[in-house]
Amino acid sequence: MSDLGIYFGPKSIDVSEAKGRKLVNNLQIPVFGIIGNELDEKVPTEIKLVAAFNDAFRRNKIQAKEANLCLSGKDLIMRTFEIPLLPKEELHAAINFEAKKYIPFKVEELISDYQVELDKLSRTNIVLFMGIKKDTFDKYFSTLNQLNIKINSIEYAGFSALRILKLARINESGVIGILCFDSRGEDEINFTVLDNGFPLFSRDINLSSVPSDLDQAQGESGLSPDKLKAEVRVSLDYYHRKFPAKAIKNIFVVSSPDWRQELEVFINDLGLPNKFIDISKIINKPMAFSSGLVKSYSAAISKAIPIKVRVNLIESKARALKPAAAAAGLDLTSLLKNIKLDFRVITAGVLLCAATFIYGIFQLAPLKQNLGQVVSKRSKVAKISPDSSYASLNIASLKDKKTLDNLDNLIKKQLYVTEVLNIVPPSLPRGVWLTKFSLAKREEDKKELTLAGMSYLGESSNEFQAINKFFNNLRDNPEFTKYFKDISIVSIDHTQFLQATVTTFSISCKTYQEAK
Repeated sequence: MSDLGIYFGPKSIDVSEAKGRKLVNNLQIPVFGIIGNELDEKVPTEIKLVAAFNDAFRRNKIQAKEANLCLSGKDLIMRTFEIPLLPKEELHAAINFEAKKYIPFKVEELISDYQVELDKLSRTNIVLFMGIKKDTFDKYFSTLNQLNIKINSIEYAGFSALRILKLARINESGVIGILCFDSRGEDEINFTVLDNGFPLFSRDINLSSVPSDLDQAQGESGLSPDKLKAEVRVSLDYYHRKFPAKAIKNIFVVSSPDWRQELEVFINDLGLPNKFIDISKIINKPMAFSSGLVKSYSAAISKAIPIKVRVNLIESKARALKPAAAAAGLDLTSLLKNIKLDFRVITAGVLLCAATFIYGIFQLAPLKQNLGQVVSKRSKVAKISPDSSYASLNIASLKDKKTLDNLDNLIKKQLYVTEVLNIVPPSLPRGVWLTKFSLAKREEDKKELTLAGMSYLGESSNEFQAINKFFNNLRDNPEFTKYFKDISIVSIDHTQFLQATVTTFSISCKTYQEAK
């Protein structure tokens, strides 16, 4: 069974499919192809993202149902800090207290986890803390849930790339650094320092912004060797101030060979040994280098290649959903084990309960007698038993009232749609036709008309414009909006129809304004 690694980068989404360590499939979905079009205000980004995934998975015949997410630093909060040696029962509270210094919003908005490593030299605990905002987590979870894909783990992209060291059979003992970057400037740069495989320091470097149309036409990139070297120097200076006793013994560079010679000279001038890792030899496929490919592939092989980082945001989310009593670890056995039983007290308690019960029976006898007399005097009504309780009588009354209301609605509150439906055919532009429509009644005075159809004009952009024109024709017609107050596009997708690719759509027209 194959696994997916999905990297949500700043400019593209990279997806890798792997069986064990073998790369089976790789694809890239441009982010700007999803966000930048004229239907942004009509079609939610999540729907377009799901449609883009479905189309890419269908074209590449990807059927995996489990995935490991690999996120860039902009989606995560990640810090490494030191705390004194503390008893185990005090450790959690101390870590959360320290982590609050680095969280610019309420802790309740965050899903977090941490990993603790003992530093034997300084006799302190080094804590790796990672968190993700709940709304960000829900966005990714909702998208993959609509694709019927289970999320097994959420990783930081810089840590996913650590698996490349294991595949390259590199000795991770001691303090080493790893620099992963794409010379085209289309992805963030990740610089990480490890101590025997445990992250001491990590930094995301973003050197290039989105290029303009003119820059793209001229083939210019926002990333240059000088920018990269300056940021690497800043990162090393910050690391040495934070961990002065932990000198880096080697730096491993995961990149394309474009700047290899220049960077080797630069890192040597810093007094650090270095080595470039050739990804093509690890993957065994002739593919152009992409740091997005490295990260998505590394996430896909997480089961086959474990790393020392064990932070698990998925398990942390599951723990947060457990009942409060279970989360607090309440143990009723420990609360009761020191209680000593006195049989004299138990006997007195049983006698007291029995006396109370018998006294209650005597008190209830006159009341039951009076109740029986009242029931015997009831008038006889067809279909209602004289022994019926007040609750059953009330239910019968409500059922009769509902039946009468329904009959009244059939006569007084009908929705005549003939006039409204006559508006739909003239509103259809060229190249658009309906395949289905339905009228459903959700609640009293709440009805919904659903229009589904297709568009074929040869180009998807023209088809989108035609569908949008149909939508605007309905929305701008005063007779149509007199009945339907809320008109919205539910979905737009591509599909095969009679050996041609057509654009399908669904429009919802409601007689009421839905709460936003």
